Amino acid sequence: MKSIHPIVLGILLLTFSNCSNGTEQPADDIADVSSEQLLPEVTSLPIVEALESAHKVDIFKQKKAVSFDIELYFGGSKRLDGTIISTTGSDGIRIEREDGSILGYDGEKVWLSPASAEEGGARFAVFTWQYFFMAPFKFSDPGTNWEDLGDKPLDGAPHATAKLTFDTGTGDAPDDWYVAYKDKETDLLDALAYIVTFRASQEKAEEEPHAISYHNYEEVDGIPIAKEWKFWLWTDEKGISDQLGEASISNVKFVEVEEGYFTAPKDSKEVGR
Repeated sequence: MKSIHPIVLGILLLTFSNCSNGTEQPADDIADVSSEQLLPEVTSLPIVEALESAHKVDIFKQKKAVSFDIELYFGGSKRLDGTIISTTGSDGIRIEREDGSILGYDGEKVWLSPASAEEGGARFAVFTWQYFFMAPFKFSDPGTNWEDLGDKPLDGAPHATAKLTFDTGTGDAPDDWYVAYKDKETDLLDALAYIVTFRASQEKAEEEPHAISYHNYEEVDGIPIAKEWKFWLWTDEKGISDQLGEASISNVKFVEVEEGYFTAPKDSKEVGR
């Protein structure tokens, strides 16, 4: 978990400048500006390109939706046991939980069914666990910004790292940030350090940043998927330290979903912030 095309804009600017004061200039007086000069400079970090290539993002984005089972523990207690179904574009999310309740996101609002179900951090849950699964496939989403941080240690080994931040208004928590750790041999995502600003200030969240590490990658339709997650305390200087939780991911498959699948049923309620 948004414009005139730049070439068209450049042509319009040339047209307006040459037609000012009601006069027209001969075509020979118009500067010969190539389309490449009109295009804005696009920069992409090598680490991001390597991660996206290793994770087969181009193949992933050709899929409609993905489904997976998740069993998640934090502090020794089960936090989630259920199935998450998400469009590959993240504009539809559905979590079918062990107790029979369903969390959903229809692209605009978050809902919970039945309406009598306890919310219990529902809005946080519907976006957070889906994002950790989808992260390698969202690194070039609109509103993402990257900063190369160089090599940093992770579990005793140096990793290439970069920091991800977001434009204002991006997603549900634009003040969140992440530090991605790339395995130097496989180019796969080994870990993400992160803060959680949901219902907290950035300053408060930065007092205790966490990290998720990804393990046991297996290919599903040619796409590498981590089947095991671990959660840790994290610092920029030392990397991960105490383990906080873990999750197992299973039954991963790419699926087709019917129209209205992510729409709230009648017996449901909207979940606000």
